[in-house]
Parts: sequence; C-alpha cells; structure tokens
Amino acid sequence: MDGYNIIHAWPELKALMKHSLEESRDRLADRLAVYSQVTGADVTVVFDAHKTAAMASAEETRNGVHIMFTRKGMSADHAIERMAYRLAGDRDPLMVATNDRFQRDLVAGMGGAVISAEELQRRVVEAEKQMTRTVQKYQ
Repeated sequence: MDGYNIIHAWPELKALMKHSLEESRDRLADRLAVYSQVTGADVTVVFDAHKTAAMASAEETRNGVHIMFTRKGMSADHAIERMAYRLAGDRDPLMVATNDRFQRDLVAGMGGAVISAEELQRRVVEAEKQMTRTVQKYQ
C-alpha cells in the first residue's frame, strides 16, 4: 500500500502528520501490525522517498510489517507496480489499499484485489477491536 496515500485518507493520521511526519508513519505501521497479527496477512507499506538523495531503497520489518522507502527518483506507485507485476499469477492474491485511481486500475488489471483507504481503515479498526477482546479474555 502507498503509505502517504493512506495517511492522507485517515483523518487521525493526516492530523498527526501536520505535527510529525515520522510519528504519522510510525502510527500507521503500528496499526497495520495489529491488522497483520489478527488476520495473518503479510503487510507491506511503501513510502515515497523520491526527493531524497538515496540511491537505494531502504527496507525494514517492524512488528511484522514490511516498510519500504523508495530510492531517489522512484515513487511509491512505481514500487507497488513492480510488486504487482512480480506477484501477478501468484497463488496468494495481492491486495492493494489505495485511493489512487490509476493504481487501483493497474492492480485490478493484473488480477489483484483493490480496496480503498477507508475500507482498509475499517478492517484495521475491526482487527484492533478483535485484539482488544482477545487481550481482555485472557486477563
């Protein structure tokens, strides 16, 4: 998923971004980690870094969420497109969360599933509720 696209679509994260870009990215990653833990989904979030001088993409995994910062000259959209091409026809269906119409059409055209940023947020909230119920059950 395009991290900044999601941040701009979720009011809480968009407001947080006005104060700290890093905190908004961290909060998104934390929330996606809960989603990944509850659903078992492999989650990758891509952040644009095309205005940086870095010649290589930076990647890390935090709490089960794969985080990628693109290299100089590469957008998150381009990185997602490359992943979609690489995974096209794979047994595990690719799902991309974005509100970018071009991205949605491209991924759907390759057989991937697409959900909106708002639908992702709904699913994340449900996963957070399920995690809370599970924790309370064992306390």
